[in-house]
Amino acid sequence: MKKIIRTLSILIITVLVMTAVSCNSSNSNTDNTDNSNTQNTGNNADTTEAATAPDVISVLASLPNADYGGYNFRILTSNWFNANLEARQAPDEQQTGDIINDALYIRDKQVEAKYNINISYNIIDYDVNQILSNAQKSIKAGDDAFDFGMDNMITFTKGLAQNGMLVDFNTISNVDLTQSWWSKYAIRDLTINGKFYFATGDITARYPDSQYILLFNKKVFADEGLDLPYQTVRDGNWTLDTFTNLIKDKSRDLNGDGVLDKNDFYGLAVETSAPFCFLQACGEGLIKIVDGNPTINVTNDRTVNIMGQLASFWTDPQYMYYPKNYVVYDEVPIFKNDQTLFVAQTCSNLSLFKDMNSDFGILPLPKYDTNQTEYYSYCQPYASASVCVPVTNTNLDRTGTIIEALAAAGKYTSTPAVYDVTLKTKYARDEDSAAMLDIIVAGSCYDFSFIYDWGGLYSTFESTMDSGQNFTSKFDAISAKVQAAIDKTVTAYAAQ
Repeated sequence: MKKIIRTLSILIITVLVMTAVSCNSSNSNTDNTDNSNTQNTGNNADTTEAATAPDVISVLASLPNADYGGYNFRILTSNWFNANLEARQAPDEQQTGDIINDALYIRDKQVEAKYNINISYNIIDYDVNQILSNAQKSIKAGDDAFDFGMDNMITFTKGLAQNGMLVDFNTISNVDLTQSWWSKYAIRDLTINGKFYFATGDITARYPDSQYILLFNKKVFADEGLDLPYQTVRDGNWTLDTFTNLIKDKSRDLNGDGVLDKNDFYGLAVETSAPFCFLQACGEGLIKIVDGNPTINVTNDRTVNIMGQLASFWTDPQYMYYPKNYVVYDEVPIFKNDQTLFVAQTCSNLSLFKDMNSDFGILPLPKYDTNQTEYYSYCQPYASASVCVPVTNTNLDRTGTIIEALAAAGKYTSTPAVYDVTLKTKYARDEDSAAMLDIIVAGSCYDFSFIYDWGGLYSTFESTMDSGQNFTSKFDAISAKVQAAIDKTVTAYAAQ
């Protein structure tokens, strides 16, 4: 009886992935096409759209055909993020009933059938440095050990790219980076002098949930007599000033011991990368790509003003919980226990709040002012994974074909399983939050300074925010070192 129930469960999930997923993905904003404000009118238009919505089978059918004679296509990757979070990128050898695993399984089987290949995974978990070390050793030895690798940008991709171990994605035949299953935001923000090593998109199940977000506690909002901020976001008025006024002077000493700590109440609880993500949300960063190369962006008036405004409240306990001796996920129980209005997190961390009693809502981080036309959402490089093709690869045509197929199929299987089913349905607790996720993803952005930390640029920014110091004066002392480090990377990219 249990076996029958299990089989039925897997069948139901498979049908959901293959149908609901394909229909939802036609309306999802996780793609890289421009969003339209036009709406269908009448049932006939809606029926026609649903009937013509693409799915994994039709999208693969539109790609070039090839027969690779049963080739064993090898992928080096990880299903591990940290001890608290799974970051599945490879399926088990069978369907398990887990929606993301089964979507990846279906994707792979469809690609295997189209190209007559067998996809095999070398999965290295529990040590973010081990997968990099293994890849580096095999490439240095000249071994053709894997067709492509895929793990986080800040350790894995950077560690290979800066040592000339990767193939520029722009040179891989049969990969079309203009397609909607590739992130146009990564291409825009992570290309140096025409070289692109940080390709990401629907090929990885980590793509739809790497953005940095705000959560707000609905119970606490009600207790404080505050209106829910959804309409403020829609109206374009969700600004840094608006947000700051909400969290100002909200801190309270709940236990009366005269000390504000994790046992008390705050307007905002955050972790260490939050100030950088708030800066990004305001449309600025420590680095900008200008004429194809990274350029220091910390001395222009707008960036200085934003950093000054952030610094004015960042270490003030009357606004927020941001301890100097931060412990990972220290802010999570504070939010779950109704001790703060807001918490700032990476979207992948939503799973940490699935058992929270009080309802919460999801928001983008605030923009700088109403003149800013978009809400920007920084894609955290520890959560973001990219595809890396080693220079030891002996058949780039075949690899490009399979990579393109996995990305295209992922748009209609694994991405909707993560985005439409898991994030929007399982973790988001209302339709407004689901709509906010579309706004968040539509404003995705990346930044090299967090990834490379040239000359201590990012780490100095983080440390000055920790201590409430003025970043501009600290930057003056390291500016020459920062520029030299940038120049070294640009030169290394040019030589590859």
